[in-house]
Amino acid sequence: MLRLIGALLLLAGTGGYSFCCCMEMRRRLNCLHEMKRMYELLVSQIDYCMAAFPEACRMTSGDVQEPFGTMLTAIYEEAESGSGKPFPQIWEEQTKRLSPQSALKRSDQRLLTEFSRSLGYADGELQKQAFAKVISELTAEIQNAKAHMAEREKLIMSFGVMGGLLVVIILL
Repeated sequence: MLRLIGALLLLAGTGGYSFCCCMEMRRRLNCLHEMKRMYELLVSQIDYCMAAFPEACRMTSGDVQEPFGTMLTAIYEEAESGSGKPFPQIWEEQTKRLSPQSALKRSDQRLLTEFSRSLGYADGELQKQAFAKVISELTAEIQNAKAHMAEREKLIMSFGVMGGLLVVIILL
């Protein structure tokens, strides 16, 4: 009787772990969508409201989900505090603080962090080009993630359950 309970708990554990891995992939996809939305909102604030980049960060921070809203608020506050740091450095520091909280991969984090290096602080055309580039890269990454998500989820769930069954058979 105890062996049966142990086997069921082991299968539930491996199945639960597989489910958590699948949920992490979905969280990443949602994060990518929100990051793309954040950039699109920043573009609209800069284009239509003619806002400076720090001010656009403040105006956009309330419209995006966490952790991006907090990041944009922190960027605005540090830029307006008069610390003397250049804006790209502020952006990079704040995005690095965001990384542990999010479900983004290193390549996604790199895309978020390195955006500021191609950003011209005062030149509107340079800003538009930087935004267009990062939005197109995000769109491609989202499409790639969506295309492979279903098969990866099936694979992860299959390996999780089969691995649990293998361990149960070995232990019995």
